[in-house]
Amino acid sequence: MVRLLPFAFLILCASLFGLFWIVIEVDPDSAPWYIFVLLILLVFLTVFSFLGLFLYFLRTRFYKRYSAKWYVYTSFKMAFFVALFVTLTATLAILQLVTLFNVILAISAVSLFAIWSYLGKNSY
Repeated sequence: MVRLLPFAFLILCASLFGLFWIVIEVDPDSAPWYIFVLLILLVFLTVFSFLGLFLYFLRTRFYKRYSAKWYVYTSFKMAFFVALFVTLTATLAILQLVTLFNVILAISAVSLFAIWSYLGKNSY
């Protein structure tokens, strides 16, 4: 699992490059729909990779109790749910559907999915 960390860093750099390209070069008024799909995918990959790497290095630096495999697994699992929430809210913002009710629905959906995932099988 630790061998995958350099690939996460490469994905982070590539997705940041793609995000900067979309933000700087693409006109949102005349852009086709797949540019927005690419934007959402790149936002997910950026948040997932950055937060996963950040949490892994932070947790292994200050709290060395478990194996490195466990830290990779749990750090990227937490990063997945944060990235999922960020992409849901970014999708709502692109579609101009940000209301209090929709944000509460997104928070509850991600929270219920996280609880279901954490209450699942415990292999680590």
